Amino acid sequence: MIDLLIQNFHFIGFSIALGALAVSLIYWILNKSPISEWLKASEGIIVSFITIPAFLFGLAVSTLATGIWDGHVSANLSLINEAGAIRTLALTSTNLAPQDKLKLTEAINNYVTAVVDKEWPAMKAKTPMVHKIASPEFEALNKITNAIAMEPKQHSLIPSRLESSMNTLQHERLVRSSLAYEGTTFARWPSIFVLSFLLLFTVGLLQLRSPRAMKISLTMGALCIGSAMFFLFLNLSPYSGLNPVTPNLLKSTLNTISPTNTD
Repeated sequence: MIDLLIQNFHFIGFSIALGALAVSLIYWILNKSPISEWLKASEGIIVSFITIPAFLFGLAVSTLATGIWDGHVSANLSLINEAGAIRTLALTSTNLAPQDKLKLTEAINNYVTAVVDKEWPAMKAKTPMVHKIASPEFEALNKITNAIAMEPKQHSLIPSRLESSMNTLQHERLVRSSLAYEGTTFARWPSIFVLSFLLLFTVGLLQLRSPRAMKISLTMGALCIGSAMFFLFLNLSPYSGLNPVTPNLLKSTLNTISPTNTD
């Protein structure tokens, strides 16, 4: 948890600064600006008025949270498909000649190890330019499966199983890359910031006659909004945050692959 907070310290600082700026600006508009007296002279603002911006803000947050949840579901499904393809390759290797079996299992082991030890940490950290760090191992695996599939007198089912598995791996690699580096971001949701400001402004309007109560209400409102956005931020990527998708299922495929290397 400490490492997580340090890693996202810039967002915490940005949120605090943005929240303080918004609260200060709203307080100035409602108490010090040229239109403050006009606002204070206005009557008829009722408590239920706050439900309008609150509803819009809640709708935007829930929609964003749904998108984040869908990303986690897609990441889990992608992991299952990738692990399934690896297992299919490993099982197919048991029907190959000893030399081909050794080559294929070694290539599978190298690929899985590269994904788990190198590519997954890069996705978690969103490290630029290395999100395809396991591509050499994937290309080596693809080359070996193609060579085996093209061998004469090969059983008719083996080429189709190898091709299907490699197509699945290639597709799921693209899915992982998209989810890790092109997923949901606050930059695509400027409405969150606009609606947050409007919600705080409405809270301030309801406390026009009491500056002290306005300060307390605005501060509490900013803390609530900031907390909601912070927890959303922690889970924007399905490969990092409080409940990330981990490559444990891929790791377990090594238990299937390793014994074949000792035959």
